[in-house]
Amino acid sequence: MGALLATSGWGEHRYDLYIRLASAQNLTVDTKVFVQGLEVGRIRSVFPRVDSATRTISFVAKLSIAERFADGSRLQLPVGTRAEIVQVSAVSSASAVNLLLPESLNARRAVLAAGDTIDAQRRSSALDALTDVAAELSKQVEEVLRQTQRTLTRVQLTVAQAERTLRELTPEVRSTLAYMASTMGRVDSLTARVSGAGLPDSLAATLASSNRVLLRIDTLTATAQALTVENRTELREAIVNLNLLSRQLNHFAEEMSRRPYRLLTGVKPVPIPHDTTRSGDPPKSAVKP
Repeated sequence: MGALLATSGWGEHRYDLYIRLASAQNLTVDTKVFVQGLEVGRIRSVFPRVDSATRTISFVAKLSIAERFADGSRLQLPVGTRAEIVQVSAVSSASAVNLLLPESLNARRAVLAAGDTIDAQRRSSALDALTDVAAELSKQVEEVLRQTQRTLTRVQLTVAQAERTLRELTPEVRSTLAYMASTMGRVDSLTARVSGAGLPDSLAATLASSNRVLLRIDTLTATAQALTVENRTELREAIVNLNLLSRQLNHFAEEMSRRPYRLLTGVKPVPIPHDTTRSGDPPKSAVKP
């Protein structure tokens, strides 16, 4: 009887705490409550709550928490403590409640009293995490399949359009190729006739002769220009003398035609200007009839 009383916790001082839950899955009466791995209480009851405005259902679990540890020290849960529902093992559906203390603690921080309510969250198990991953992968694979289907549809439309375009262009391409073939045949025939007539050789010979004639003319022009530059003064004097001689001869012929007796009396020469040449007046012998 003493061992039964010691293990059942009869005679221990306890107080009640409440936790809010979104789901009561795998929570039963006598579900264990732990603080950092040490059992400190049990769930005594679980009852639902219905929101009158939204008609949503939530749950509230009543916890029985020991006031002291086994060594007699008081168990004081600070304000900010939260509950977490965890799976006991990967092969079991049984759950437990872990009370998680806040990260920062100090002596002046308020503690939870009997009847207070704290929030609880459910930690995903390995199986739940695997299920979530599988669901996410399934969504991604489904999206990839949808995109692949859309891509294949666009490819099929493109191929069909290309086939229609090729069918429409085939007659035009064939006619164009036939026309090009006939044109190339005509060009080949014309080239053969021109090559057979020997026109390219005659044209080359003509161009070579023309080039030689142009070279000779260029050489002659250069020689004449050099000769003109060297004898410019003498050529000018010769031209002036020829001009004066022509004037004298014209004057003599005119006088003789009008007065034949000038053969006996002589003809008076035409006066010669003084600025006809740079070297002065021409010699007197140049102005005698």
